[in-house]
Amino acid sequence: MSQVNSEPRGRLAWMTPIAALRAAFGEVADRLLDAFGIEEPGMEDLDLTQGCLDRARAERGEAPLT
Repeated sequence: MSQVNSEPRGRLAWMTPIAALRAAFGEVADRLLDAFGIEEPGMEDLDLTQGCLDRARAERGEAPLT
């Protein structure tokens, strides 16, 4: 979820969904993101490949998607 929501979107004036949420709701957004464990990785760490999903699933002890 963090990876997908860290990709800038044209519909959000090239902000990320996370940045748009923070701009709209400020500190409340930060508490919500913390509660769900959502982080905003830097652009150099952004990975939207299948491997990202497989690694996240492995960290949770789940099998890769087929």
